Order: sequence, then C-alpha cells, then structure tokens
Amino acid sequence: MLALKPETLTSSFLGFASEASNILHIKSEDDYQTALETIEHLFSEAKDTSDDPLNDLIEIISRAIEKYELTQQDIVSFEKVANNVSQEISVIRVLMNQHNLTLSDFKTEIGSKSLVSMILNGKRNLTKDHIAKLSSKFNLDPALFFNLRVAYK
Repeated sequence: MLALKPETLTSSFLGFASEASNILHIKSEDDYQTALETIEHLFSEAKDTSDDPLNDLIEIISRAIEKYELTQQDIVSFEKVANNVSQEISVIRVLMNQHNLTLSDFKTEIGSKSLVSMILNGKRNLTKDHIAKLSSKFNLDPALFFNLRVAYK
C-alpha cells in the first residue's frame, strides 16, 4: 500500500470539504434537497460492500441530513406524532394503502366498518384472532402488529 502523506490527505480533504460544504453543513432547504439528491445518486452507485468508500460518504452525508432534520420543527413534530401511532394502526394503514383497501375490506378479518374505524382511531385494539387472520391473509409475521420498540425499552 502506498504511504499517504498527512499534507496530501489534508489538502485532498479540504478540497472535498470546500466543494461539498453545502451538503456537509446543511443550512437551507436547497442544501437539504441537494443532499437528498446526492444520497439518492450515491445509493445507485455504491456497491453493497463494507469496503466501498462511497458507503462512507453516504454515512457522512446521512449524518448531515439527520442533523438538519432535527432542527426542522415540522419534521420533528411529524416524528413525534408518528412515534405515538400504535404499531397495529400503522400496519393496517400500510395494508390499506398498498392494497387499495377500504374499511369494509376487513370484514372477514376484523368485522364491521365501525369496528375497523374504532381500531384505526385508537379506541379499540386488535384481538389475537384479528391479528391471526390478518397475518394469514397478507402473509405477515404476527409480530409486525406489536410495538416491539416499547418491549425492548
């Protein structure tokens, strides 16, 4: 392996940092969008191996994106709301969205539209029987319906 001089590394890095400053230190919505586009491009270019240097760059830019997102009140507010939605409601909503389903489409697995509505509004919970039927119909692991984040805290 070639020996790398610290001066060469420093110079190369400063050139990179100068060129990529707006995505390494995101300060605006334009910078944010540029960083997202860059990440998307890097995902398509990087090999799925731990030694691909593009994966290191993805990691660096991902941290910058995360840091920026944590300063954006609308994103923080959305994350708080999303974290408070129960897992079973999330799974049902995803199923409805992915399979273009309505409340009445769950009649066999859950029951009436009003019961499905109550479950989606957090007024009722899925039963073990509901979960078994939904898991069978959609070929899902029943564990998806449980909030495992809470279980591991």
